[in-house]
Amino acid sequence: MLKKIKRYQRLSMLRKRDMSKEISNSNLLETEIMKNQSLINQIDLIMENGKIGSNKELVSAGFLKNNLQLLNTLQSQKNIANNRQNYLLSEKKIIQSKITANNIKKNKAEEKTYEYKKQYIQELENKNI
Repeated sequence: MLKKIKRYQRLSMLRKRDMSKEISNSNLLETEIMKNQSLINQIDLIMENGKIGSNKELVSAGFLKNNLQLLNTLQSQKNIANNRQNYLLSEKKIIQSKITANNIKKNKAEEKTYEYKKQYIQELENKNI
């Protein structure tokens, strides 16, 4: 009986360790998501400022070509950042589900530990009677 108690206590401890590892991964992922969102916002700001104003009557071809190349490059960078953002968000969902599963498993292990301790105490009391 003591072996079962210790086994479930160790299992509970392992689940707690797994949860803390996943929580730290989640926190790292959250900072990456915030950085990526900041990058997307900066790209949007640069693209908005790079647009040609309607108040100019004459625009040189070289300026227009350079501006279009810049906007094209920025748009491709924004697409990459958006894809990365989607990936990070899906990873966050996966990590959250792992945390939930480990929490459930940890609670079950703690319940089993409690049940076996209760049974062990009853067996000791029955032997003393």
